[in-house]
Amino acid sequence: MLKIFVYGTDYFIENYSQGLVSDCEKYGYDLTVEKVPAGSFSHLNHYIHQKMLDVVKNAGDERILFLDPECRIHKPIPQEWIDDTRPIVCYKISDGKHERERYTYGLTLPAPIQMQPIFLRAKDIDWIQWWYDLSMAASDPVNNEYVPHELFLELAVKFNKVDAREELCIYNRSYTKNKHLVVKGSWTTEDTIITHPAIHGVLDPNVKHANAERKASSILNRRELHNHFQDFELIKLIDQLMLQEKDVAWPSECVKVDGWYEAHNWLFNPKEGLVKHKDFPLEKYHYHIRTKIARGIKTPVTRKFSHETSLV
Repeated sequence: MLKIFVYGTDYFIENYSQGLVSDCEKYGYDLTVEKVPAGSFSHLNHYIHQKMLDVVKNAGDERILFLDPECRIHKPIPQEWIDDTRPIVCYKISDGKHERERYTYGLTLPAPIQMQPIFLRAKDIDWIQWWYDLSMAASDPVNNEYVPHELFLELAVKFNKVDAREELCIYNRSYTKNKHLVVKGSWTTEDTIITHPAIHGVLDPNVKHANAERKASSILNRRELHNHFQDFELIKLIDQLMLQEKDVAWPSECVKVDGWYEAHNWLFNPKEGLVKHKDFPLEKYHYHIRTKIARGIKTPVTRKFSHETSLV
């Protein structure tokens, strides 16, 4: 039997778990949603790691799946994933040049395995305990500073010679070597089973982010935009229009209202160089502001951006 577990703060559960709850009801999956105390990102990460350890210890005969509250299940989870006696981990694919490409979280250390989704059983407790103990050894509990739980996940699997099934978590929309079964974002293909959105991390002011610098940035990165926009070809065309600061001849799918073009729940203002999502209050500069500044291109948008940043 499959049992799914998710953890989050009061705010996060109330605002981001409804979709997953609906998915589990639709497919008949047993879902446990548990609220955790608010705190620093580091402490939240550690608290959830403790919970995962406890669940595996007491798993019995169940197949355990850990997800984040914002994850969505778009198709029935393959029965072979549920029946498999091995743990299932998902390696990040960030650019498709190699079968596996390490994805670097800005200023933090790289971790090649995506933390959620991960499938486990009670028999995994020995290496799961080893993984937890190593994470604690590298942390500073006295000062409430803990390493990200996914940091040593691959090391735990490899050092303990765990016979793990390896799937992929696609970070890069352009990657075509394998199907997009699990993706880091909200886009789907006909093959997609699980999505793991992340846009709230940079656009919801009430949500903590692992990288405070990325959260505070006035620029929205390409990956965060592309991975949360369903029509890949359309967003690439919009990117060029934003680069050119072009306010005419936009695709018919984009509806203009008060200077903003709306498509797939996103809004774009080419004259201001800004982008926002209809579900979040924050506005950020489209990532092509960096392109123009790097090339020394002076436009009304780059001058406005330079003036605003000089005041910070």
